[in-house]
Amino acid sequence: MLADAAQVKRLQEKIRNEPEFFHREVLGYEPWDRQLEISRSIRDHRNTAVRSCNGAGKTFHIAHEGLRFLYAHGPGAVVINTAPVWTQVENQYWRYFRDAYRKAQYRLGGKLLKTQLNIDEKWFAMGLANDPDRMEAFQGWHAENIMVIFDEASGISPKIYEAALGAMAGGSVVRFVLIGNATQNSGPFYDAFKDPTFNKIRIRASDVPNVAQRRQVVPGLITHEWVEEMAVKYGVDSDIYRVRVDAEFPRHASDTLISVDAVESAINADREYYNEADDISGLDVARFGDDDSALIRRQGNHAEVIWKVNGNNTMTLAGKSAQYLRQNPQTKLFIDITGGLGAGVFDRLREQPDIADRVFGVNVAGTPRDPSTYVNIRIESWANVRDWLKDAVLEKHEDWYQLANPKYKITSTGKMQLESKEDMKKRGVSSPDVGDAIALTLSKPTEGDNLGVTWL
Repeated sequence: MLADAAQVKRLQEKIRNEPEFFHREVLGYEPWDRQLEISRSIRDHRNTAVRSCNGAGKTFHIAHEGLRFLYAHGPGAVVINTAPVWTQVENQYWRYFRDAYRKAQYRLGGKLLKTQLNIDEKWFAMGLANDPDRMEAFQGWHAENIMVIFDEASGISPKIYEAALGAMAGGSVVRFVLIGNATQNSGPFYDAFKDPTFNKIRIRASDVPNVAQRRQVVPGLITHEWVEEMAVKYGVDSDIYRVRVDAEFPRHASDTLISVDAVESAINADREYYNEADDISGLDVARFGDDDSALIRRQGNHAEVIWKVNGNNTMTLAGKSAQYLRQNPQTKLFIDITGGLGAGVFDRLREQPDIADRVFGVNVAGTPRDPSTYVNIRIESWANVRDWLKDAVLEKHEDWYQLANPKYKITSTGKMQLESKEDMKKRGVSSPDVGDAIALTLSKPTEGDNLGVTWL
């Protein structure tokens, strides 16, 4: 019995002191060097803050670290995790946690539930919701050995931070781990990187083996091709590139209309749909040969990219749009007619009587609803998108990040003006076709039937 107890103690010490042993020999996976750096920071430091590029395996690894903490510190160890929305807790962190537990090389014991592992009454891991109105869920957990993990930490409520700090006030071994993309240049996650009590880790895309070696070393991680696409799409000086590739906090410069965080929050939103009868589609027609034409559909606070087509063949676009309208008889279609090519698509659709009354043109250079604030309809529409995003749900699509690219300025008359597509191209940034398409659905139509109707 004593030999068994001594053996268990030695094993726990080995798991505590050699994180790579647990990951390799117990869980059967090989962490790459920056993942092991996270493990060693958790071993050695009370507080760890990790800002990372996209696709570096941060959530995957921190879920495995949750398991390691439980078995490194034995009976009485507790792991609590949260994320900005419940689906991230349930379908990301806990999916990796459950998978690691089930694939372990040895039986780990306990009862595994969807977002909970119970080994005994005071030895468990649990996922909690990021709900500021239920801070007692965090305040109620105290343990001798406790690790609290905030995944996608930029988006977690400051009140939850406060509650978590209370839960970690006592204890023998206490670990607080903040990990995520650096999407906001304010708040507790941002502040952690100026806090001397935190050990700080930054993982750039260039650190990821697949990118550094320009080949697939670790399946599922980002590739050098993805990094190059980000540079072409958004420009290396953009906030999107800074956040998603370089793991830098955004500048949130005064000339950026929509923040990366606002876009990311809407893409990952766990929000109810509402006002789905407000059904408007937007078609942005390519103006240059290397641009795409984009069709999106917005129903209330929900939007999705329907299709993108390279090039600007008027008849092809008119045909695809007509087919789409017939398949979706509830939606209206707003088309940018400013550059001439969109006007050709608009005219062709208006010639077809069964769909003509649902086709509207938007001259984005025209007079806005609020001419005292905006130069034209285009900047007003983008400002409407900025406000709409606060409650929006965006279907996952890479091109929504275009919304964070255009800059704006204040003219000599005190009005807001959005950067033109031509000027964006001059600084090496692709045309925001999807961004302009969603903006059209929140625009003031200038051509078509029933223009007296209030669309917003």
